[in-house]
Amino acid sequence: MVWKSLFHPPLSLARLLAVMAAISILESGGVNAQPNGRYGSFRFGVCYYPEQWLESYWEEDARRMQECGVNTVRLGEFGWALMEPREGHYDFSLFDRAIETLGRHGIKTIFGTPTAAPPKWLTHKYPEVLEVFETGRPADDQSRRQYCYNSAVYRRFSRKIVEALALHYRDNTNIIGWQIDNEMNNENRECFSESCRTAFRAWLRRKYNSLGELNTRWGTVVWSQSYSDWAQINLPFRTLAYHNPGLMLDFKRFISASATDYLNDQAEILRRYRPKDFLTHNGVFKNIDYYAFSRALDLYALDNYPTFEDSPRYSTGAKLTLVRGFSGHMMIMEQLTGPAGQTYLLRTPRPGEMRLWAMQAVAHGAEGMLHFRWRSARRGAEEYWYGVLDHDNVPRARFEEFKQEGRELQKIGPEVVGAKVVSEIAAINDFEAEWVFDYQFLTKEVNVGAVYNALFQAASEQRYNIDFVSPAADLSGYKLVFAPQMALMDKELAGRLQRFVEQGGTLVLSAHSAIKDRDNAFTAATIPIGLTKVFAVELDSVQTYQPPSAADNALRFDDGSEVPVHVFAEVVRPITARVIGQWGRDYLKDLPAATEQPFGKGKAIYYGSLFNLDAARYVIKRYAAEMRLKPLLADAPNQVEVTRRSKSGTDFCFLLNHGDTPATVNVGKGFTDLLSGEAATASLTLAPFDYRVLRHEQSAEEMR
Repeated sequence: MVWKSLFHPPLSLARLLAVMAAISILESGGVNAQPNGRYGSFRFGVCYYPEQWLESYWEEDARRMQECGVNTVRLGEFGWALMEPREGHYDFSLFDRAIETLGRHGIKTIFGTPTAAPPKWLTHKYPEVLEVFETGRPADDQSRRQYCYNSAVYRRFSRKIVEALALHYRDNTNIIGWQIDNEMNNENRECFSESCRTAFRAWLRRKYNSLGELNTRWGTVVWSQSYSDWAQINLPFRTLAYHNPGLMLDFKRFISASATDYLNDQAEILRRYRPKDFLTHNGVFKNIDYYAFSRALDLYALDNYPTFEDSPRYSTGAKLTLVRGFSGHMMIMEQLTGPAGQTYLLRTPRPGEMRLWAMQAVAHGAEGMLHFRWRSARRGAEEYWYGVLDHDNVPRARFEEFKQEGRELQKIGPEVVGAKVVSEIAAINDFEAEWVFDYQFLTKEVNVGAVYNALFQAASEQRYNIDFVSPAADLSGYKLVFAPQMALMDKELAGRLQRFVEQGGTLVLSAHSAIKDRDNAFTAATIPIGLTKVFAVELDSVQTYQPPSAADNALRFDDGSEVPVHVFAEVVRPITARVIGQWGRDYLKDLPAATEQPFGKGKAIYYGSLFNLDAARYVIKRYAAEMRLKPLLADAPNQVEVTRRSKSGTDFCFLLNHGDTPATVNVGKGFTDLLSGEAATASLTLAPFDYRVLRHEQSAEEMR
């Protein structure tokens, strides 16, 4: 059988060298983007698929887009079969004409490299390019994203089509940027191909240098798993018992490194031929460390579909906050426009919600806003994913709302572009720590994403901006920093946290943090590893409450507040730290649950459970008040979200009414309404799902 030959091919020297070349910079981070102004103006538009429509539609499409204020489209990301209909024969004429038509109407193009959907001739002639499932069966090629990052053959064809595109459009002034591939790891989050097996072994050899080092750091003496040959190491296929935690974490790192290296392949080509264009990628999915992944990009793009959540206000805000932190620059490449679905169908946005959710993204740092899609597809897997226009091409309510949004962003976008979301509160987000919990999930209530949602919601409710930052981030600009569920600790990170506290910061560490080293292994060090001096506590014991855990115990604080436990109830032994919270019941009653320790100019707080919303609310309220952090706006109804962006002494205050009733906000004096251009009244009433963006010039005192 043809598939059997794929699983056990002869490993020739040429093939091994090809694979080694493909992973040559897996851990290097690739070609770093430089902040040279490649992306400098606010972009508004749509995702456009000229290949799916008669050419007779294009001129009217471009005219209508121009009427709506569109200045940018993304196109091309699924057009490989048209661009290279036969191996080595390129034809970009359809896209040439589409880009020219759009350009006549003042609309620029972000070109999506088409490698997310390989043509049939490629997957049938070279079936080794296909992703392989854990079962050993190759992915069927009748969809998208069915390729393997580590296939040397696929990498070669990907480079060829991207280089052909870059050469063909080398001097095209209508193209301003490139989206590399599309939604990497959306569907292909793990691959078990022979190419990946070979690449994984090579990656491990680069990391550990010797089997002795790998055996020691993985602890393979357990269960008699010691390796004596690199060929004995396999991908983590299903086994009867459990895999080594070191193997599982390194497999996640390998997946991320593979995706990053694949992206860097294309980035290097595009930088060579189109050095003035900006580069981006879109979507956030499992098994990618986006801080490393984003290094070659000028900004990161989120695909923003709030209706995947029943109540999306806070979860969407948290995701926007996360993505903003990847590279410091963000745009929206796909924004929800109407009903959305494939085999499923999500709810329809209510009138006004499309504009509201778009402006929420701008409020949290987006420098561009492209809606998915221009016209609803009549065929294919996304025919239920509605666009600005319905299937019959008739402009209706969504078109009018989109046009209103375009007119408004023509005024707001140029003002806020380059303005930053300035925060005094941050939470450290460690993708590797999240991967630990992906495998060792401990209980079904352990949910890393939910922790960041809770922290965002608590900060937003209390009218503070918050950032989510990498473990390597500079923390000196923050006053209050959370370190939630940071299971992995190393000397460098511990030193960075210590310096933050020494220099005057307040650091809050949750339970189940600093318990292992970067090999996902426990150590002989007392927990919290490397931080016992800073927090002046030692972990004594822990109880793991099973779901639902909230009713099983509570932390009772010295100010009379009580917060329900979330999964872990840790008992800490204070060295010199002051106990500020005790366990309220069970056999743990009155034992230390939370502590406070002055250290240098700052303070370290140990919180002996995982953060839930109650905990996030309490801790932010307590320590923001202690540090006298100033809320963004003191007087606003709960249904109104308040966010602020700032640049060059100017603040932009965003007021977003997420409620289905009018809301009155008392903003005071000194604001200008960006839409009207007039001074804003001290009291504003927002219609349901409406917003205001107000400009305020900082005084000399405020700028200090």
